[in-house]
Amino acid sequence: MPFLRGRLLGNGYSDNAKKQLEWLLDELERFYERVSCCGRVEEKHMRAIRSFHRDIVSVIYLERA
Repeated sequence: MPFLRGRLLGNGYSDNAKKQLEWLLDELERFYERVSCCGRVEEKHMRAIRSFHRDIVSVIYLERA
């Protein structure tokens, strides 16, 4: 997770975008910890990952618009 955090937050985005990305990355990290305790990845976990992806991409896209 540190690599992703460093790449996203070190890219010169606005303070608002950085706060949103930090929050999303914190939530993603907590999600990862919960899933890793389960011992298996289910379809609902994959849907959640896709949701995180959409949210992160939307913050980046809106920042560049």
